[in-house]
Amino acid sequence: MSEFDLQLDYYQLLNLHKALLEAKFHTKPDNELVSASPLVASVYIQVRNLLLRSGRSEQWEEWFQLKNRPEYRRRAILRLLKSKRWSKASPKERRKIMEDHLAPFIYSEEELCQALSDAEAASQPVPDPAAE
Repeated sequence: MSEFDLQLDYYQLLNLHKALLEAKFHTKPDNELVSASPLVASVYIQVRNLLLRSGRSEQWEEWFQLKNRPEYRRRAILRLLKSKRWSKASPKERRKIMEDHLAPFIYSEEELCQALSDAEAASQPVPDPAAE
């Protein structure tokens, strides 16, 4: 398979970041598969890494911390709960699905486990008090 080099200046890279952010975390996407795509996650991580190597690395390091982006964390969980793969996935597969949905954010193992726990809780049916 051929590999291609894409030459971007900082502002082009910044706009690619914005486009990927919109595509992955939109609450009503045109294409449901984008937010869960391992390929899109991989490309976005590469974009993140380039931004982290820019002259504004400290600013980007802070920006990409998941703990600083609770709205995107929430959106990632909402998107993965709509994924057909999530309900049928094993715990190991769910972890990978979560990682793909959270990309490009940087998080600790504890934050990942908490996001998985929150998604598990949100995917459980809510008991109907009237049925008791």
